[in-house]
Amino acid sequence: MKTKSLIFSIVVLSVVSAGCEKAAVPATKEIESPVSVTAKIPTLTTAAFSSVTTVSAITGGMVSANGGASVTERGICYGLKPNPTIAELVVTPSSVSGSGEFVARLTGLTASTKYYVRAFAKNSVGVAYGNEIELNTANVAGATFTFTPMFIIGSTLAATDVEVLTDGGNAVTEKGICWGTSVNPTTADHKLKHNSTGTGKFRTMIKGLSEKTDYHVRAYAINASGVTYSDDVTFKTRPAGKMTYTFNKAQNPTAEQLAAYDRLQMPVDSATWYINNFSSTTKHVYLNYDPGVPTADANNEGWMRFGASTGVQNIRTMLHEMNHTLGTGTSSWWTGKIVGGKYQGQHVNALLKKIQNSSADVQLSGDSQHWWPYGLNQNSEVTSSWDYVYNCLIIEAMRKDGMTTYSGAYTP
Repeated sequence: MKTKSLIFSIVVLSVVSAGCEKAAVPATKEIESPVSVTAKIPTLTTAAFSSVTTVSAITGGMVSANGGASVTERGICYGLKPNPTIAELVVTPSSVSGSGEFVARLTGLTASTKYYVRAFAKNSVGVAYGNEIELNTANVAGATFTFTPMFIIGSTLAATDVEVLTDGGNAVTEKGICWGTSVNPTTADHKLKHNSTGTGKFRTMIKGLSEKTDYHVRAYAINASGVTYSDDVTFKTRPAGKMTYTFNKAQNPTAEQLAAYDRLQMPVDSATWYINNFSSTTKHVYLNYDPGVPTADANNEGWMRFGASTGVQNIRTMLHEMNHTLGTGTSSWWTGKIVGGKYQGQHVNALLKKIQNSSADVQLSGDSQHWWPYGLNQNSEVTSSWDYVYNCLIIEAMRKDGMTTYSGAYTP
């Protein structure tokens, strides 16, 4: 049997003071049953730390109960004293899950420092805090390095290839190399600061060395922990080359000849410098301007001719022709070294592997007259002045492989 709910009302009757006026309609008011709910602040815990570095850490929290009112804000608060509150440093979550769990990343911290951390959550009642945990940021360590074995070694200069792999947890503010004639040189010895900071690869050129001398070199990096050094690397400078030249000029040159002489002077001086610094070649060559020559040519007796084309009156062509005067493409030694389009010589091919930073074995390519890469056969082959250096280093490696007839006896 169904029962009906009854609504009780209090009826207020108006008092009628005159006989035939219409009585007022009784007013009614419904009395509601009271409902009483007491909300509380949320309940939550603080998550353990992960990925702690010198300057950052990941933490978070878990809101297990909202206290009967929606959570309107949550995050992490932290400071250098116990019981941090939202009046101090606060980090908002980077992610929040439906279960109430959230993740936050603390950044901009100080290395080797203790922080006090609590998760917090806020609803309409107030702010609740999770359990307090202590965070000890990591100590700053020294940088770490890789130091490529040196192969760019001349008579008075040498280049180093270094990579700063890690910064030890603090920014590297200075890096470079230091060197001397004793083991484990420091920045108090000879020092060359690179123009970049942070991690990454860099190349430096040491100048002012003495020929045929043993040296020690180390990379260094400076961060908040101080100066860190790489392992000690040794190298020996080579004997200086003795490439000289005679520039044959007309006794009464025309304006055209004078202009050509001016254009060729810098290339012949520069090419001679590269060969003398990065090889031990001994050779005297003769430079001639001959407008009847289409481009440029040379023979192993040392004669070089440059035509009127300004496109070949440059360092690239000058080095290329000097290579010919030394025997590349102009000697029986060269003919025996090129088999199936590949150069047969361990020193050159080992050097090429270093230049190209290749893990696989590589071979220089060649034909009856030319070789590549770094043979400087066309202007398009030159991407930087390092290509001139590589050219001369390969010439020196060819001398180690037996090319001495037209370039002097090889001396280690």
